[in-house]
Amino acid sequence: MGGRFGMRMPRLPKLTKEQQRLWRTLQFIIRFTAFSIPLYLIIWLNAGMLPLQLIVADHATWAIGAAGFDVGREGLLLSVGRDRPFTFLIGEDCTGWKSMLAFVALVMAALGVSMRKRALGIAAGIPLIYLGNLARILLVVMAEAAYGYEAALFLHDWLWQAGLIALVLVLWLGWLRYDSLRSRMELVYGMLRKRPG
Repeated sequence: MGGRFGMRMPRLPKLTKEQQRLWRTLQFIIRFTAFSIPLYLIIWLNAGMLPLQLIVADHATWAIGAAGFDVGREGLLLSVGRDRPFTFLIGEDCTGWKSMLAFVALVMAALGVSMRKRALGIAAGIPLIYLGNLARILLVVMAEAAYGYEAALFLHDWLWQAGLIALVLVLWLGWLRYDSLRSRMELVYGMLRKRPG
């Protein structure tokens, strides 16, 4: 009948299925943008990634050595090979931190998911992105050892940039599908338990 101050509130029309889909899409985009703010703040504040860089340098040194290469390390600088040694620096972007934050933002932006499922998705996705990033470093080193600097640069700048984006999207879509499938299975299981007989 009356609104808050005795005024009649207008009735909102019911949304069509297409409008509901567009509304959910808009909600997702707004949430994704909000959860991406830490990424932009880190970039804007020029926050250092030194601790993560050192961890990645340690793990990359181990992985390169395990692949059979002679590798030496001084801080963030890695030297690979004996005959024709080459060096490279583990920079901030070599840590995969942007991919990890993008994955977290995607998981947090998903609609209709419990915090427990989000936490499980993040706990599974971050290590996989980290391992994918280590594989990227190892493959770039292998490309430089086999084909030279230009091949390694192409692999690093083009293929693996797209590769990490693809990895983030595949992990996110896999998480969404797994979560959806699991929810449906729980619903069916609950219905079967309630059936008499």
